[in-house]
Amino acid sequence: MPGGYGNIRPEDGRQFSKDYQPEEKWTEERALNLANELIAWQKESPVNIFFEEFLVIEKGIHPRTISYLSQKYTSFCNLIEQAKKTQEIKLKKYGTADKLNASMTKFVLINNHGWKEQAHIDHTTDGKAFNNNISDDELIARINRILKPGAEE
Repeated sequence: MPGGYGNIRPEDGRQFSKDYQPEEKWTEERALNLANELIAWQKESPVNIFFEEFLVIEKGIHPRTISYLSQKYTSFCNLIEQAKKTQEIKLKKYGTADKLNASMTKFVLINNHGWKEQAHIDHTTDGKAFNNNISDDELIARINRILKPGAEE
């Protein structure tokens, strides 16, 4: 069966144009029903953690459709944000209760929820800021002064 521009036969239907457009597949009501099903699914069981599992695997929704609906409907976007937060909370809860692999939980939280691992490093000594932009010769001279007090260069 031929199809596409220029190959549409009268028995195949009409070609889309500015005057002929199909009905919108995703109405706000339909999008909200999907998002509310997602929230209910997450609440249904402790193992229902990942919101994309429900949308992509269970419902067969393409990831671009999720993005499209989030941009088109603020109400849908708000429910997706709630689902993401629910996912984050479940990962924290079950990760700290040692019900999930700690390394994988940390990996997911860092890569999908904006977490970061950081250590606080104090770069001051004797109230003076540590200057790390010194030449090698100056660094050697400072080390020598520390190791050999009173030695002149």
